[in-house]
Amino acid sequence: MSVMRLSSAKSLLTPVRLFCAGLIALGAVMLAAGALARQAGSAAGTVHLVSLQGAIGPARAGHVVRVIERAAGETDAVIIEMDTPGGLVDAMRDINNAILASSVPVIVHVAPTGARATSAGAYILYAAHVAAMAPGSTVGAATPVTMGGAPGRPPATPDEDEEESNEPGNALEEAARQRSEPATRQAPGNDEAMRNKMVNDSVAYIRALAELRGRNGDWAERAVREGVSLTYSEAVAENVADFVAGSTTELLTLASGRTVMLGDGSEVTLALEGAAIERVEMSLPTQILTVITDPNIAFLLLNLGFIGLLVSFYNGLEPITFVAGLICIIVGLYALNTLPLNYAGAALIVLGLGLLIAEVFIASFGLLALGGVVAFAIGALMLVDTDVEGLRIDWPLVLAMSAVMGVSVLLAGSYGLAAQARKVVTGREGLTGATGTVLNWLNGAGHVLVEGERWQAVSSDDLQPGDTVKVVSVDGLTVKVKSSGRG
Repeated sequence: MSVMRLSSAKSLLTPVRLFCAGLIALGAVMLAAGALARQAGSAAGTVHLVSLQGAIGPARAGHVVRVIERAAGETDAVIIEMDTPGGLVDAMRDINNAILASSVPVIVHVAPTGARATSAGAYILYAAHVAAMAPGSTVGAATPVTMGGAPGRPPATPDEDEEESNEPGNALEEAARQRSEPATRQAPGNDEAMRNKMVNDSVAYIRALAELRGRNGDWAERAVREGVSLTYSEAVAENVADFVAGSTTELLTLASGRTVMLGDGSEVTLALEGAAIERVEMSLPTQILTVITDPNIAFLLLNLGFIGLLVSFYNGLEPITFVAGLICIIVGLYALNTLPLNYAGAALIVLGLGLLIAEVFIASFGLLALGGVVAFAIGALMLVDTDVEGLRIDWPLVLAMSAVMGVSVLLAGSYGLAAQARKVVTGREGLTGATGTVLNWLNGAGHVLVEGERWQAVSSDDLQPGDTVKVVSVDGLTVKVKSSGRG
């Protein structure tokens, strides 16, 4: 019997052993496949991908610059996936400086489909080692724009405009003539001179980038002076972009084999096909900084801070709203400091807030508050000195906050007036007008009971105990009363 049980046990162990051996073999195969995949990936290299979506401000520019600067030794290339309406000049130059000094190739891909590289985005595209566009994307309109209108050439008559529109090359010829004969031109006004200075500087900058990367410098100059744009296919045909890529994988395939010159002057041939792509996301502090540096958020924080301080003052410097208001104001000022501010607009906002505060303490029947709201609204519209989409304070927000500020101040003023008009119920003034009962009376003087207290009283009336009296005035511990009814 024991021999039969042993034989049966062995027959059971055999399938188990086979199953375990199968699992071990499968695991080994999977480990080997993973190792081979990693080996293949490392052989093709890795690429860091960073997104540049929306208006280019200090926070987004700082994130892109950090990714480029940290790429050396960690990756074989950096891809900037860009979709931007433009941004601040300083932020754009920070990104371009990082690209120009980079020791790894930087590929700018205007993506996804329908994306745009407008204004500052065009400069970044020109600075890239490899410039690619997704189907449906556009590039151009690189004219630097500030408040007060688009700068550029001197005003022209309608006939001149029509003539020049029929001959596109005239703008470049005129620009070349202006560069070659600056001394013979009539001296422009200050505003015009500043606009020309800004445009000429931008033209020189983008032409220098075009010369460095071997791209179309003439079209770049038209993009700055005339604000022209190109579709993705036209950009490739005009030598503005290198090729069209619908996906990141296709981008790496088409970029492979191209030779680019890095920041140290060395040349490298790209071999990125099949490279592993690692998307680099913003850190939490950078995301927070991106949010608060939005002009609308910064403006909202500034207003909430002011309202918080106002509430705190009306509650006897209540600490919670005071601290919260102070924090909002400091964060709002910090965020606004990163943006191009119009100081006239800032001065109008300060004036408006001053008038609103004065309305609380000075009875002006709302005139100070009205002037304050108007100054505040105009100052807010002027505050951020740029016309770049995404870097302006939206006028609906300005109107809403102006209304909130005006209503808050009027409510506070009404509360103060109501408090002043309210009858005093404590102290000496609180007794005046109160009624009482005569307790005893002799020769024009006696004692009365007023609001539960016994007072020494005098009166010119003939009073008797039990009579009802009314307090006329208070003199020390004596009240002067008059008869208001016989008891």
